[in-house]
Amino acid sequence: MTMLAPLRAALACTLILCFFTLHSWATIAEEPVKERIKDAGYIGSQQCASCHLQAFKDWQGSHHQLAMQHANNDTVLADFADRQFTYNGITSSFYKKGDEFWVKTDSADGSLQDYKIAYTFGVSPLQQYLIAFEDGRLQALSIAWDSRSVAQGGQRWFHLYPEDKMTHSDALHWTRQSQNWNSQCADCHSTNLQKNYQPGSNRYQSTWSEISVGCESCHGPGAAHVVWSDNKEANKDGNKGLQRDAGKARQWLRQDGAATAVINSRHDIDGDRQINNCGRCHARRSPIHDDKASVFSDQLLDTHMLSLIEPPLYYVDGQIKEEVFVHGSFIQSKMQQRGVVCSNCHNPHSLALKQQGNALCAQCHNPNQFDRSEHHHHAAKSTGAQCVNCHMPATSYMVVDPRRDHSLRVPRPDISQQLGVPNACNQCHDDQTVAWAAAAFSQWYPHRVKQPHPAFSLFAGEQANRLAVPQLAALARDSAQAAIIRASALQRLSAYPEPYAINTAVSLLQAPQPLIRVAALRVLTAMPLEQRMANVWPLLADPVKAVRLEATRLLAAAIVPAALPAALSEQQKKQLQLAIDEAMASANSLADTPTGQMQLGVMYEYMQQTDKAKNAYQHARLLEPNFIPALLNLADLHRSQGQDGLALPLLLQSLNSSPESPEVHFSLGLLYIRLKQLKLALSHLQQAAEIATNSAHYSYVHGVALFENGEPEQAIDVLKRALKQHPRQPDIVSALVAYLQRMGRAEEASAYAAQLP
Repeated sequence: MTMLAPLRAALACTLILCFFTLHSWATIAEEPVKERIKDAGYIGSQQCASCHLQAFKDWQGSHHQLAMQHANNDTVLADFADRQFTYNGITSSFYKKGDEFWVKTDSADGSLQDYKIAYTFGVSPLQQYLIAFEDGRLQALSIAWDSRSVAQGGQRWFHLYPEDKMTHSDALHWTRQSQNWNSQCADCHSTNLQKNYQPGSNRYQSTWSEISVGCESCHGPGAAHVVWSDNKEANKDGNKGLQRDAGKARQWLRQDGAATAVINSRHDIDGDRQINNCGRCHARRSPIHDDKASVFSDQLLDTHMLSLIEPPLYYVDGQIKEEVFVHGSFIQSKMQQRGVVCSNCHNPHSLALKQQGNALCAQCHNPNQFDRSEHHHHAAKSTGAQCVNCHMPATSYMVVDPRRDHSLRVPRPDISQQLGVPNACNQCHDDQTVAWAAAAFSQWYPHRVKQPHPAFSLFAGEQANRLAVPQLAALARDSAQAAIIRASALQRLSAYPEPYAINTAVSLLQAPQPLIRVAALRVLTAMPLEQRMANVWPLLADPVKAVRLEATRLLAAAIVPAALPAALSEQQKKQLQLAIDEAMASANSLADTPTGQMQLGVMYEYMQQTDKAKNAYQHARLLEPNFIPALLNLADLHRSQGQDGLALPLLLQSLNSSPESPEVHFSLGLLYIRLKQLKLALSHLQQAAEIATNSAHYSYVHGVALFENGEPEQAIDVLKRALKQHPRQPDIVSALVAYLQRMGRAEEASAYAAQLP
């Protein structure tokens, strides 16, 4: 399965509202490791073994311990014996020079070049290889080694994007920003990573304390812990000298004859500590912290922004679609809500399962009730009788790497019939129809098909149907649902800038779950700045960083003296400036990424520092020339300064890079209207509306442009078709009423006027 198309879509999404040298490397590698560790309080995993021998033994050989290694004869698994691999007409050669491993492959300009392999990346079921460049970058080669056995189809070279036939000009080419180790991978594959990016020279001097994921990645630097172990009276706060508490597995108790175990200890907020700790890497998320600071908060949203249940990452019912790395699916589950944590199933040091097969689930779920054909309706010991195949179906990523969905859901083929999402039944019985699976499921579990499911509300929200607003609002307020489901419903309300949606968001600004507070703030983008002040201002002091950053985004413009009718007090100015400083520090910690530069540019725009905003957008283009959000924002900045001549080439570049982007077509349509090239304008506005069928606004603007261009019948036709898809959408209804009246069709106009609020 390829991830190229969704990643291209991600590169093309508009982020203006989101908050979220070879010599130098040789020098770093030659520094005494102990000196670098000692400076930061890191002592190295080997030092932990003397007291924690079993944990250390379990860790040895684990995917964490082998996450990244120097390339040598002991660590490289691939065949470099003058082997060749051809992809999209380009033949790459893998060979050795003495004990060194080399590849000849296409470079950033498309020519074949020779590169030395510096590091291995991962071990099973595939191994990637990192190449060092003179500017301190490490780049991950997209041709990988299938380390599975020959019987499993392995022991071969393969390309991670086999169906996409990418070239050197593609944003996902191995030499581009998307495959950069320093910014994309290193934080989770090494211990105590310091990126040390230098924006002025666009170079890195990255360091680590341990090349792979060591003990201190999860537990924090260990020097103070060693001091505590020598003198336990020296530390009175109970943390044993550790800056991070990795959390423990809860104890579960199943009474004789009971169907399911119950927790044997109180379930409180501390229970999220381990899940948040693991989620820093095992989640689809983006960092929001300064990588030079030792941040060991128990709260995931103090250091990272979690991706919600939205396309293209998830199906509308919350099943995994793209690679989301477990956390986002697990926190949807009833098991997590009831207190299950990662180490109830996994050994946290070896990462192995604590039991094999159905015995893993039988730790809590009575096999006399659940591991029976009366429950699963399959032959005993068969594939269909395995709990995980029904409740944790697998999807393969990176071609050969199957990942199980950790939402631990009941299969619902009946929902597949209605919404087109996959289901575990048909993933096994791929020779049968969804209707066949739904009929069997309804016969076996008639009570299940009657149970409501949040998928229907989330699906309605994606259709940009105004009638979805009360459904989404009800789901967002439903305390029985997982926080990520409620936040995902709430965030969808941001597409409906109307009082019902805004009032729902305001009512949830003080929700105890920070993820819900973040989503609520995103809905308030449509609220005028002056109205935001009273509702949003208290969240500038929220205890969770992700919430503070989102609140700052909404209020940053208030720092400009003329932004509000009444000036801020001196105390308010100081508080807002501190919040802006924190937001800028967060964005600067991501200054080596196009997204980070986008955040900087947006903040500078809020503060009316247009030259700095331009520089940030240009730096984003330096990092990734075809980064659509930067191109669009830079073009819009030129527009605001009356420089449409400078905006046009940027939008044409965007169109060439992403011809199916509705945002690009829409921006071009508006630009051509200003340039009085109406034929081109109408063409692009039409394409924007046809591509983004769930956007009522694009259809509305297309209809308005047609009418103003003297094509009233075509305008009415476009608006009527849009209204069928977006019932009662106020802008569309208002336009129909006004235009029909101007055309002398008063009776028809009155009929539409009745739909107005």
